[in-house]
Amino acid sequence: MRSILLSGALLLAGAMGWAQPSTQVTQILENDPSITYTGTWYMNFESPNIGGQAFLTNAKGATATLSFTGTGITWIGVLDPYSGFAQVYLDGTPNTVDTYGPNTLYQQPLFSVHGLAPGTHTLSIQILHQRDGETQGSWVWINAFNIENGSGIPGGVSAQPGHIEQNDPSITYSGNWYLNSNPIMSGGSAVLATDTNSSATVSFSGTGITWIGYQDQWSGIANVYVDGTLQTPPVDTYASPQKAQSSVYSITGLSQGAHTLMIVVTSTHDAASAGSWVWIDAFNVMGSQ
Repeated sequence: MRSILLSGALLLAGAMGWAQPSTQVTQILENDPSITYTGTWYMNFESPNIGGQAFLTNAKGATATLSFTGTGITWIGVLDPYSGFAQVYLDGTPNTVDTYGPNTLYQQPLFSVHGLAPGTHTLSIQILHQRDGETQGSWVWINAFNIENGSGIPGGVSAQPGHIEQNDPSITYSGNWYLNSNPIMSGGSAVLATDTNSSATVSFSGTGITWIGYQDQWSGIANVYVDGTLQTPPVDTYASPQKAQSSVYSITGLSQGAHTLMIVVTSTHDAASAGSWVWIDAFNVMGSQ
């Protein structure tokens, strides 16, 4: 494990000659405790990697999740002829990244975002086991991350009692979720998915939680897990007429402390519905601080 402060110089700005700090970049390696891995990952010890090692995988659904404070982040890995696609979620917003390169290049920026609001964020990298027409494989590499004006958060982020939007850093997504911007949604936007096993997991500290969604004539059925336990019956989100900012599912009476709620899309619907979409707009966490 290692963190490196890459830049901390002062820049002169403005006609008055005010001194302003430049962006401070902290580099963390692939085995930093603020990164959580699921699925099967392999260690590579090629010396051109930063630190002489990196993680890689081609296992569909394998993920790496990093919670951090700061105003920007860059994922550093490998571009080569055997690498494929990854789905990257930053605070719930999806981006597809192609890590193919015609030649093997180490220490490459694969995904980068700057100018984030100062505060807490979550980046999740999901392996798609897909590739474009040029590549010979679907491997994805993680070597390091450069965090701007912040650092990694070991243990991740947990939502506290109150209202959080669908892009809160306590929520991690997998599968294919799409952003919908509409003023009728809480905060003006929501996400929706229809692909089987697409999921959203919120970590929270409290005694209960309410999932707030959007329900209409094209909405489907989701499975809900609380602390890993499947709740029954499944949640049918169909409604006619449509309902915005509706309480889709709620649970109370949990012991005060850390919990998780996971929503899994089933790609099924009841006979009345014309589709299988599942929407996530916000959550209300209940309990004491």
